Order: sequence, then C-alpha cells, then structure tokens
Amino acid sequence: MQQHAYDSTVPYGLSAHQISGAIDLSRILLIIGLVFLHYGTFPNSAASSFDGLDPQAHPFATWVNSAVLFFFLSAVPLLSLISGWLFFAFTADTVWPTLRRRMQHRVVSLYLPLVIWNVAVFAGAYGLFTLKPDAMNFDGLNIDFTTAGWPDYANAVFGITHPPIAFQFWFVRDLLLSSLLSPVWWVLIRFAPWLGAAALGTAWIGSTDLVIFLRPDIPFFFYMGALVRQKRLPIALPLRTTRLLAGLYVLLACVRPLAPYVIEPTSATAPLWLVLATNTMRLVGVLGFWGMICRLAATPWGSAIGSYGGLAFFLHAAHWPLLALVKTALWPLMPTETDAWMLVHYITSAVLTIGMGLAAGLLLASRAPRLFALMNGGRRFGQSVTPVLRPLATRPQES
Repeated sequence: MQQHAYDSTVPYGLSAHQISGAIDLSRILLIIGLVFLHYGTFPNSAASSFDGLDPQAHPFATWVNSAVLFFFLSAVPLLSLISGWLFFAFTADTVWPTLRRRMQHRVVSLYLPLVIWNVAVFAGAYGLFTLKPDAMNFDGLNIDFTTAGWPDYANAVFGITHPPIAFQFWFVRDLLLSSLLSPVWWVLIRFAPWLGAAALGTAWIGSTDLVIFLRPDIPFFFYMGALVRQKRLPIALPLRTTRLLAGLYVLLACVRPLAPYVIEPTSATAPLWLVLATNTMRLVGVLGFWGMICRLAATPWGSAIGSYGGLAFFLHAAHWPLLALVKTALWPLMPTETDAWMLVHYITSAVLTIGMGLAAGLLLASRAPRLFALMNGGRRFGQSVTPVLRPLATRPQES
C-alpha cells in the first residue's frame, strides 16, 4: 500500500485510475454503512439511536447501534462531495452546454428512478394497509394512510415538499435539486467561491433550514465538491493525516452516543452546541473516510469490493422498507432480549438486507440490464466513472 498518496505530477494528486477506484469503492461501502445506520431503534427500546445510547435499558447494545450510526453519518456528505466533484468536470469554454446536458441527464437518472421506486413502495404499502391495516407497523412511512389526502399522496411518490414514502430518497431528491442549481453554484464559484462556501457551510454546520432543501447536507457538500474540482485542488491526503483523522473520527463516533449521560434525550431539539459538535465530527469523518478509502481501493480486497460500486444506487433504493420487513420478521425469533441477542438481530437484519438487495440487483442486471439501469440511476452494472475522469490524464495541471 502506498505510503504517500499525493503525486504532484498528476492533477488533483491522484491518477484517474486511482480516483475511479476510490469513487467506486466509496459508493458501495458507504451505502452498506447506510443500511446499518437505517436499522433505527431496537424493537424493545424507546431510545432513538440518533440521540445516543439508552442509559436505562440495554446501554451496551444501544451504544453499539448508535456508534455505528454516528460512524456512517458522514456517508451522505462524502457521497454529495463526490457527486459535485464529478458533475463539475468541465472547462470554462464548455460550461453552459455541459451544465444543460448534465441537468437534463440528472432528471432522468435521479428523478425518474425516485418516482418508479416510490410508486412501487406506495402501491405495496397501500395495498397491505387496505387489506390488513393491523398487519404491520406503518409508523416508518412518510405518510399516514388513515388521514392522508392528495397532497400527501403526491409527496409520497414525488417528494415535492417532504421526503417520499421510501424516506432514503430524500437524498436523491436533494441531490437532483443541487444539480439543477448548478448554474447558481457556477456563478458563485466564478465570482465569490469562498463566500458561497462560508454561507452554505454555516447553514450546514448549524443545521439551518434552506427552505427548498430537506436538509442542508447535500447543497453544501455538493458545492464543495464543485469548488474543489473547479479550483483543481489536490484531493489526496498524506498517510499520517489520514490515520490521524480516521482515528479521531472513530473516537468521536464512540463518544457521541454517550450524550444522554450529559443532556436530557427526551428534549424536543438538541442543544446548539451538540449540533455544532456533531456536524464538526462529520466533517472529520468525510476527510478520514476519503483518505482511508483511497488507500483501501489500491489493495486487491478494495479493488474487488469496489467492482460492485455499480450496485450502490440499487442497494440504496431497495434497502428500505426491505430492512423494516426483515427486522420485523426476525425479532420474534430472538430467544431472549439481552444485549447480545439484540446485536445479533441488528447485524443479521442488516446483512440479510444487504445480501438480498445485492442479489436482486445482480439478477436484474443480468436478466434485464435496461430495466436495471433505469432503476439504478442510469448506470448499468460494471459501468465506471472513468469516462468523466479521462481528461485528468491528458489535461495539464494548472498552477
């Protein structure tokens, strides 16, 4: 494994091949992490893993669940950063034709699968609710069928002003919106790059509502990826820095779940200092993750895992409510509700969901590749990001 990732002889400090491998690996690893993150609360616990452990009952199991959640809480920011970096792969003389073409492509590759997946989830959930309203817990859906009207149905499928029924698509919705606002980002990068970064960063670190976005994570990190790309800043981290950031992030992710020992977890909103501390921790995680992934991608194991990066969007789309169904089905099989068996349930539910999602994706990719590409964000399995990166190999590095 390389001791120093940065190479001043190529743009950005990494070769196109190194960047492509790191991006593919980051996609599949971070989506797998999101599956564990979305396990949520244990069926026998009232404590949310987003708040931290439960000091009153099963503190060890709830601490593990919460620590893993906070560890992968940097997944969405890093994926957004990568998306912005790839989206803004163009030169000054091709700005507007490229932006127009890519915005049109994102509507097809992001919004169309969002609608298709949520139509399927909505049809299945509504059908089950109609037949057996007490058959399962519908609390995890972003809709209450007992009181919903047409605006709720529209949001459930299209995610207009609220997350759709498959809540994980909030990320896809905000990513699409960030792409459609790329002309605004370009103007900011051209005339006031650091002012734009400061404004969006302040909104993000304070979890400030940006009105049209569901969360401030996506626009800020998408913008930062675009800024790094357009300013041609190095994206490689030295090994020592990577180890320091990764080690610090692991420590912070283990400490953050202990917050209920300090503050009252039942309060309506977290105190500002905790919000700021948590988001600062996530920023450390973005850098630490990227540094470690760049090095892991250079290993045989990393390269092998990264070859499944083309399944990342499909797994992200398919893992919920599949995870909720697996979680519900497995819980009655637990012999006792000890911390150990709770963790067995937690790991088994996530691993089964990941396995089923990947298997379904591989099957669909082999039997119906066009349908798979439609449901996979416009990418066929095995398709790489290398074509977008190819100019790196030939374009001279700017001073």
